[in-house]
Amino acid sequence: MATTSEIDVRTTEESSGGRPDLPARPDDPTDGGSMLEAGDGRHRRGSRRELLITVSTWVRNIGALLILFAAWQLWGTAIAQHNSQQSLKQDFTAKVHAHPKPGVTLVPAAANLPDAPVGTVVALVQIPKIGVSQFVVSGTNESDLAQGPGHYTGTAQPGQAGNVAIAGHRTTHGAPFNRLAELAPGDPIYLTDLAGQRLTYIVSATPFAVAPSNVSVLNYFGDNRLTLTTCNPEFSARQRLIVVAGFRPAGSALPARPMAVENAGKPYKVTISGEAGWNTSSIPLVILETGLLIMLGLTNRRWAAILGRESRWLILVPIWAALLFILFQTLTGFLPAAA
Repeated sequence: MATTSEIDVRTTEESSGGRPDLPARPDDPTDGGSMLEAGDGRHRRGSRRELLITVSTWVRNIGALLILFAAWQLWGTAIAQHNSQQSLKQDFTAKVHAHPKPGVTLVPAAANLPDAPVGTVVALVQIPKIGVSQFVVSGTNESDLAQGPGHYTGTAQPGQAGNVAIAGHRTTHGAPFNRLAELAPGDPIYLTDLAGQRLTYIVSATPFAVAPSNVSVLNYFGDNRLTLTTCNPEFSARQRLIVVAGFRPAGSALPARPMAVENAGKPYKVTISGEAGWNTSSIPLVILETGLLIMLGLTNRRWAAILGRESRWLILVPIWAALLFILFQTLTGFLPAAA
């Protein structure tokens, strides 16, 4: 018969897993809950970390896109404009050679000359002081000004008496009118029309700014002048910078006197389309193209895994480049044309 001490030893050994040197440990019902809570904590921390990585990646990508778009505005559009100018040069040379005209004779201001088709070359403007030599197209739409300075349809035609008005970009698309503010009274501006006549205009006043809604500077003032407009200040369409130059006939001197420039004269039937406002009609395209880029970004890793290391560069990179180019073109058209 076992003694009381022997029973106590066996009981202790059973409760301690057969080892009398270890004390018995009572069941702890909270151990499993602690492990679950620790696992949940690690999961939440992992989820937050993944979220932060995703957000930072998208912020980085959006920042890169903004930088690329700014670079496109400053340099990409300039390259495209340079190519357009080369094409316009060929058209201008062909038209001038086909209609040679000796001497300088202005078509009367009262003559009702039809406007040239928008986007076609109508003149060559040269401003030696600021190094400008640009072919001028008909019209001031974004697509017209993307090629070069644009003639305000409805104002006097190049080679006609009256007010010949021309707009041009100051910061994008080659920025042909970037340095207009440097002109001063007495500086010459040369305008060659399609008849081959090289007309001389002399700046008559210091460049000045007006509100975009003030189109009185495009009026007919009873004299013969050239009016150049561009955005002001740079990178803004808040104002228009105006340069007025009076016509100087060959062999004569233009009197150094101020010319009327605002709130006077007789209005032309000027067509101003797209120069001062946002092209809201392109919003659906902007949304669609942005959506396509976002979808491509969300599925980029999956496509990269499917295509493999080499194929993804050959296929995905051209797709990215094409979508970005299309979006940048659309966004450029969405911005005010003179900005």
